[in-house]
Amino acid sequence: MDAVRKAVVDLIGAAAEQANRGTLSGKLYETRNPNAYVVNESFETTRKDKVGEDYLVEGTVLVRMEAVAATLDSLGLTGNAKAAGTGGTTAAAATGTGGAGGAGAPVGTAGADKPAPTADEERIIRDYVEHMTWMVYFAERQGVDPFAMKAAVGIANEYLASNAMEVVDLAQIEKLKKDQQKAWEAETGESIGIVQWIAQKLNADVYLEIDGATAVTKSQARYSATASIMLKIYEASTARLLGSVPWTSPASAWQQTEVAAVNNVLQVSVFKAMPIAVGQAKTKFAAELKNGIKYGLVLQRTSDAKVVTAFRTRLKERVKTLRVVSQTDDETNFEVWMVGSIEDLADLVVSVAGRVPGLEGLRQVLLRGKSITFNTGM
Repeated sequence: MDAVRKAVVDLIGAAAEQANRGTLSGKLYETRNPNAYVVNESFETTRKDKVGEDYLVEGTVLVRMEAVAATLDSLGLTGNAKAAGTGGTTAAAATGTGGAGGAGAPVGTAGADKPAPTADEERIIRDYVEHMTWMVYFAERQGVDPFAMKAAVGIANEYLASNAMEVVDLAQIEKLKKDQQKAWEAETGESIGIVQWIAQKLNADVYLEIDGATAVTKSQARYSATASIMLKIYEASTARLLGSVPWTSPASAWQQTEVAAVNNVLQVSVFKAMPIAVGQAKTKFAAELKNGIKYGLVLQRTSDAKVVTAFRTRLKERVKTLRVVSQTDDETNFEVWMVGSIEDLADLVVSVAGRVPGLEGLRQVLLRGKSITFNTGM
């Protein structure tokens, strides 16, 4: 990670890196996934010394500059220079003592006028990001080979599962696409894509779209393949882009079948690109969660508009953002943004209702995923 720190200095300057050291330490240098920022297999030891009972090792490693730049952007730090060249990597020294970088002007952070999250909110956000539910699917467009892309989806799911991340099974997505086409059209009017709609139905926090193509070469009854893929990760509730990683692979080793050649090159490509995409998505998602996690709140039996208005006014004071989606005598639907769990929202609703005359009979009737329903008792 010392190499990554030096890359940060190259991008934003030594003064800016020093001024933002606290933020960078928590959001980048102490990452649990350092391989998202370095090409691990490129590490080379250049010197090794023994000092008393300790060892000092110096080495070089390639840094994924595009991943570092994306993280800096998500933190509101603007680089003086961006990574350039194929692969977006640069060599940097990694030592136990660190080193000075080039001079640069300090830069500020975006959204400085907003109150910083409390320590408890930061803890909730970190825990939420570490336990997000992921959904992976492939881009459906003309010319895409569904067989190859489904194989890529399976490989991406394998990567996520092997890193202890919650992932939605591909078969479940396919079944919903087949069975719920009419429900999607009726509910959304096709205003959002069916994949995003399915992600919301399955309570996924983010969905990853794989796009790309493979090419196969045959020689003397053996096969080699190349792949050019693009991974895009979106927030499920808003479809905001959280990460985007292109990857082009060299030719695979020769295989006995075309399927084996395609699977081989996809395995390498997806496993190389996934750490970068996941790292980008986690960093940006964590930054956006400071504005709150989006939940659905439904109140049944809301014929007394004055009571509903009083409830809404009091609840709005206790959350980040509150929006009325629809309101009828039968029910009122809210979208609520807050830093906390769905259980925290349930407790908050009960607490607020206890201070609103007319809601003494409020009771919870349903909690599913990121949505909770109460009956007002009116």
